[in-house]
Amino acid sequence: MLRTLRSIFVIAISMHLLTGCILINGPTEYANETNAPSINYLPIGIPFVLGGHGSSVPLTEDLSLTAKHVAKLDYSTVVAYHPSCDVAIIKEDNRNKRLAPLGRVSANDNVKTYGIGFSGKAIVGEGKYYLDVNFVDSSLFANCPASIMDSPIQSGMSGGGTFNEKGELVGIISGMSGSSFKLLDGRELGNERTSVFVSTLHIKDWIADSIESYYGLDMDTLIADVPSLTDDFFTNTTPTFNPHP
Repeated sequence: MLRTLRSIFVIAISMHLLTGCILINGPTEYANETNAPSINYLPIGIPFVLGGHGSSVPLTEDLSLTAKHVAKLDYSTVVAYHPSCDVAIIKEDNRNKRLAPLGRVSANDNVKTYGIGFSGKAIVGEGKYYLDVNFVDSSLFANCPASIMDSPIQSGMSGGGTFNEKGELVGIISGMSGSSFKLLDGRELGNERTSVFVSTLHIKDWIADSIESYYGLDMDTLIADVPSLTDDFFTNTTPTFNPHP
């Protein structure tokens, strides 16, 4: 089922990008590597000392998704930057990695966040997805819907994945903000914490165009050959997000 997208603006927000400094907004635990989705480690500067690190999510055997602010700092070869969202596609050797299929999430669905923790191992947080907003005072999300969840994240998980209950990749982790922000109509979400991801659903056309350009193949051929590129994700109609002041 397609999730309901809501046209909402948010004020009084302070975004923190999860690289370089130590930030934690809730409890996480080590992921069970036997059934967890594959997450890659992206060093930035001197890991754990000066620059920290980020994460990425395998998309095909050759390409991964990560946060744009991570891709600009790490040593990966960038295939494409999204023009308005905090997402990039980079080259990585993902042979023998578990490629999670792309999927959808609806309001109040349970989600899990996966990324690389301080130890260099994959960690996971659990929570739920709330809604999509525009942060009017954020350069990252003024023109890109920010998907709000309360699943915990920490430094190093930026560029990692948000997954639905089916284990499908539904977004790329971007950062965290204060939990007490209000919507412009005065409502509070009541969430214990605020973690932010970029929905893969909002950027699916860009993902398709970037992959087609890289491989020189049309999407129908790629869908038939790459399990993570599901026909259901790319062929269903995407709801339009129309924010208004």
